[in-house]
Amino acid sequence: MNPRHWEELKAIAQKAIEATIAQFPSEIKEEAQKVPYLFEKECKDDPDLLGIYGHFVPGEVSPANGPIVLYLGTIEGYCLNEGADFAEEVRLTYLHEFGHHLGWDEGDLEERGLA
Repeated sequence: MNPRHWEELKAIAQKAIEATIAQFPSEIKEEAQKVPYLFEKECKDDPDLLGIYGHFVPGEVSPANGPIVLYLGTIEGYCLNEGADFAEEVRLTYLHEFGHHLGWDEGDLEERGLA
């Protein structure tokens, strides 16, 4: 991936996440602003992974505050294969990983339409 394209993906992702956080209710927004998120091209251990949250603790808000890592190259590839919108997939992946920060497991995320 050329550097210019990488910067474009990061800018789109940044804007999508900022817009998502801005729409949260105040108590959730405050929590989201504590959790750093990082962008990488792909996960070296699992190249199909779209994102990951560090320090998931089922049923409770994580005291570790992440980070959330979004694999933008993998998300882009997924979008190209599935005909999905990149910014929307970044938003959904961010919400999924932020849900893990809140202690939601895969069942909780699925109930909320985030799995």
